[in-house]
Amino acid sequence: MTKDKLISRIKISIEKLGYSFFKESITGAQGFFSKKLENGFYLSLGLTIDRYSDDAFCGTFYYSKTVRWSAVWGDIPEESYIRPGHLLSEIERKHYFSTENRNLYDYRWSGFDNLSIAHFVEIIKLTEVRLLNDNYLKNRIEDSIDVTKLSHYSSEVKKTVVKINSINSSYSFIPDKEIDRIPMEWFKAAEYTLKTHKGILNKNTVKSLAADAFIQNILDNNT
Repeated sequence: MTKDKLISRIKISIEKLGYSFFKESITGAQGFFSKKLENGFYLSLGLTIDRYSDDAFCGTFYYSKTVRWSAVWGDIPEESYIRPGHLLSEIERKHYFSTENRNLYDYRWSGFDNLSIAHFVEIIKLTEVRLLNDNYLKNRIEDSIDVTKLSHYSSEVKKTVVKINSINSSYSFIPDKEIDRIPMEWFKAAEYTLKTHKGILNKNTVKSLAADAFIQNILDNNT
């Protein structure tokens, strides 16, 4: 099974949970889904495919004020980025993972097996509620200086992109062509924002910020 076929098999079921699918290769997820929540935060779900088995995959949540899947540096809570298995009880893991190993939290699901996919979706439904009900984590995300900075950058990009072509500026770190169908204006707005706010400026930071703001903008306008 190819990567695209595997993601296609899972995509419809995940979208029924309110997530939108994005072609997003910058963060490293082979399948990327996200949705905006009523509290203004975003919940993202990234799928990664096992390098040794084309049909085996796992999923990881990312709960934050950005959609930068896996970003947990600085004072960003590590629990923002978590596998669903860590949100299951021992009895639930025994049931869904079919194991007696009480220390097994990470599990590879089979993209060939309809029942395996169904169980994965059941677990996402079950555990996302627990993640979102964690007010202690929510408050830590809210209080994070690094999350606030990233959120501010993406907000600035969303405001700047509509006028970026009228701004007289040079660009040194934008890609040579569009990535993941993100128009070049978003990369220009990202570089301009980072320069204006004296943020860390290189090709990777420009790509990450552009993708974050672009996806957020789509989700913002879908709610």
